[in-house]
Amino acid sequence: MKYQSLLFLLICLVLSADAFSQENTYPTKERLFHIERSKNKNMVCYDVNLVDGRPDEKEPLNVYWINREESPGQKKGLSAIQKRMAYGYKQVSRDANTCQITLQAYPGRVLTLRLLHGKYVCTLEINGKQAVLNRLYVKAKENNSLKVEYVELTGTALDTQSPVSERVLNK
Repeated sequence: MKYQSLLFLLICLVLSADAFSQENTYPTKERLFHIERSKNKNMVCYDVNLVDGRPDEKEPLNVYWINREESPGQKKGLSAIQKRMAYGYKQVSRDANTCQITLQAYPGRVLTLRLLHGKYVCTLEINGKQAVLNRLYVKAKENNSLKVEYVELTGTALDTQSPVSERVLNK
């Protein structure tokens, strides 16, 4: 019985550690997606910036850090360098119903901000399927946290509503 209790405790600890990476994302109703990194547990959040119920024309996204280590839940804006070099975005085009953007650090993929079933989402192609983007995970190289080993895109396929993911290696 003693060993079963110990085994149960170990399983709970492992599951709760994994759940921490999936939980504690401090979701908002405006949240489009977020970026998690291997460097630490803090994350970068991308929320739609609404004005009168529509994305703001000049700044359609609100991008900020969420602390999940020292001060869990605390929000902090991006620095000018972070906006320009890593976590910022660029609005590529806009029409009455959509806004296309690219991420500064990942300009090769265009994200489309649009209203879907009464909620704003970002869509893009993930593993050959059009999908709603939920999360990006950035794996830094072990010996140099400024270099990216890969980026994993995770979302929900628009046609089947099933999870879809794609790992993009940095070559």
